[in-house]
Amino acid sequence: MGTFQKAQNANFLGKLYHYAKLSGPGWVQAAVTLGGGTLVGALYLGVVGGYQFLWLQPLAMICGIIMLSAISYVTLSKEDIEDRPFELAKKHVSPMLAWGWLIATIIADVVFCAAQFALGADAIQGNLGGANLPPFLITGILFIVGFTLMYLFSGEGKAAKIIDNFIKLLVAIIVLAFMGVVVVLAWNNAINWNELFGGLIPDFSALFRPTESYAPSIAAAGTYGDFWNSYISESQRNIIIGAFGTAVGINMTFLLPYSLMKKGWGKKHRELSRFDLALGLLLPFILGASALIIATASQFHAKKDGYVSEAAYHQVLDTRLKAEYQDFATFNTSKITQLRQAAPQADKDLSTMLAKRNANDLANALQPFLGNWSQLIFGIGILAMALSTMLVHMMMNGYAVSEAFGQPGQRKIFLIGAAIPAIAGFFSPLIWNGAAKTALAVPASVIATTLLPIAYLVFLLLMNSKKALGEELPKNRLLVNILMFGATGIATFASIWALLGKYQSANVYDHTFGLIGLIGLPILALIGIIGFIQKERS
Repeated sequence: MGTFQKAQNANFLGKLYHYAKLSGPGWVQAAVTLGGGTLVGALYLGVVGGYQFLWLQPLAMICGIIMLSAISYVTLSKEDIEDRPFELAKKHVSPMLAWGWLIATIIADVVFCAAQFALGADAIQGNLGGANLPPFLITGILFIVGFTLMYLFSGEGKAAKIIDNFIKLLVAIIVLAFMGVVVVLAWNNAINWNELFGGLIPDFSALFRPTESYAPSIAAAGTYGDFWNSYISESQRNIIIGAFGTAVGINMTFLLPYSLMKKGWGKKHRELSRFDLALGLLLPFILGASALIIATASQFHAKKDGYVSEAAYHQVLDTRLKAEYQDFATFNTSKITQLRQAAPQADKDLSTMLAKRNANDLANALQPFLGNWSQLIFGIGILAMALSTMLVHMMMNGYAVSEAFGQPGQRKIFLIGAAIPAIAGFFSPLIWNGAAKTALAVPASVIATTLLPIAYLVFLLLMNSKKALGEELPKNRLLVNILMFGATGIATFASIWALLGKYQSANVYDHTFGLIGLIGLPILALIGIIGFIQKERS
């Protein structure tokens, strides 16, 4: 009897055991979401909100899992290769939205794969003793490793299975590295358990007010207490909205159907696909992201003497000084230094508390607990993050490009598509830096932010399309629609909030793309709804 048959005849725990052995697509999804974006988000969540935001990323991921479950249902309901989701979206919703979904995936893969190469290079140079290695040597090695693995993955049989297991291993390394840090902190009584368990309860009031930890420091700031109230509230709000908008990215929605098809799963594997998302995506994501938040909160949240880089500290303090001196930008270096030194101690303390930290800062702060192992543990964890995410960006782009040519999975086209983001990654020392980074990241993030709720809308419509699913329409449609409407609504709210932030920016470049996104989002939604209604009636 095969493993799948054994699972069908087992009780819940037996199912869990056998399904864990069969899982795969969920782990691939975890590999891409446990990347640089999650790292930055979790670090800043811990800094600004402490343990009080532990509920945020799990709740955001649950919303993503709802939509990914719908995508897997649609994919597994159609056993004909001609009825893959991209084609279904074109036939039953809108060709424009289907192509927008595909193009947004390619743009996100190419741009943000460069970020993962940069993250990997930072880990090697900053944490793993490779400070003197040339950046292009590092990105060149990452390119060779990535493309070799994609070449093996694109084949059939054991090679593809090996890559599957390698991705599982990388995700496990990420989770174990950061969970290990939490265990050491707990052993040294460095965690406030009451606050930690309290942080598991959602608190949406943080959208509108700073967490209580800052109250004494804000009161000490006197006249500028209102400034700090607004600064902290806005930071918290942006983090909350960002987490809900990015837990599942636009390219992840495109990847899942092809991961399922690569596995050869069909209708009978629907339950397995749901278990796979829970075991391979939800659980590792919650453990990895929560461990980072706990570690960061324990070292930095509301601490006046926390480890901080001078540049990050000055960035916050200068924002406060600009509120006092309208012509601050015209001051010379000597004058700025003088004002920084003369700033009230309460402002200096809050600037230390609220400064953004990176993984290197956290590794340095944890040296009293981890000793010389600190840099090694974080270096390995972050390198695994970068490597796993860049591999999946390459994989996603291979699928998207081969789909664009109407030959999904065709090996040569897949490998060309997989190579494109890796080439961008190789040149990341040039393109993921300064003005070039902004020129790429701003439009890419706007496109991805705008199209994510549109992708959700497409699958919400497909899950209600009699023409697309026929007899496979979900039986519990009311419950399914309530969950999907909720997840789509939250993604839309997060998208609009993020686009408003860019629209209100003083930077003309950000402002322009924010405006384009705000105009484009409702237009695309309307196109999708009208197209769906017309196709259902025809």
